[in-house]
Amino acid sequence: MRLTSAVGRGLPLMLLGAALACSACSDNGSNPPGPSGSSEKNVVKGKATDTAGRPLAGVEVVADNQVLYNSDVVGVTGADGTYRLELGQAAATWNTSARLKRDFNGRSYTFELHPSNASPFAGNEGAVRDFDWRLTGARPGGGFYGSGVFFRLADYVDPADPDQALQDEHMELTLTPVGPLVDGSTGSPVTGRGTSTGDGFGMPDVAIARYTVTGRYAPPGQAVRPLLVRVQGEDTYADSVTADFKPLIEGGDGPYRIGLELKFP
Repeated sequence: MRLTSAVGRGLPLMLLGAALACSACSDNGSNPPGPSGSSEKNVVKGKATDTAGRPLAGVEVVADNQVLYNSDVVGVTGADGTYRLELGQAAATWNTSARLKRDFNGRSYTFELHPSNASPFAGNEGAVRDFDWRLTGARPGGGFYGSGVFFRLADYVDPADPDQALQDEHMELTLTPVGPLVDGSTGSPVTGRGTSTGDGFGMPDVAIARYTVTGRYAPPGQAVRPLLVRVQGEDTYADSVTADFKPLIEGGDGPYRIGLELKFP
């Protein structure tokens, strides 16, 4: 059974009035029907699914009025993963987003879900907007669905050759999941090097999990050497560390990150 929920946050009276009775309708091609059926006038509806394609209950869906300030309509998906929001008859353009909260390893995480169509739509035409949960990959508005593992070398010069400057891009990390990924699936070790991003140097698109991390220094054409590693802010380096993703601002809804420092033994 589909859950219907429409809640206004500070809605004007014209949006709180009785919603127009909905009937199936076709559109002019700018708003094609999605997997959840055809669009209805003054309604946005759809379905949220998890990383395995199963229905996701409890997802918050927000229809954001692009014309009237603070006039969102908010709903929550039901047990079958579906939602249906009545938008009222005001002439407005809307955009829809969805987010999921998950408790994992003693922390709470919030995830933006991937929309089947990220384009705004006219309320009088209605729309179908499905959402799916992705642990990694590019987001339509920029950035990634995964979180960042950022790291740096504590040394500036090679202790074995003081005339040789060290380069962060020669570091290679291996992240081995400890237990399942945040969606409950089984993860595999991730080995990679960092890149420079606006948030720092590192791997910006990693699925949230608890990871054991090891590092090594591997310049092209040279011998590979192990590195010691520690979580930023901790005192002791070790051959490996186990770390969880934390919000950039404690208590916030993200972005989440792991910060690491590495050095030669």
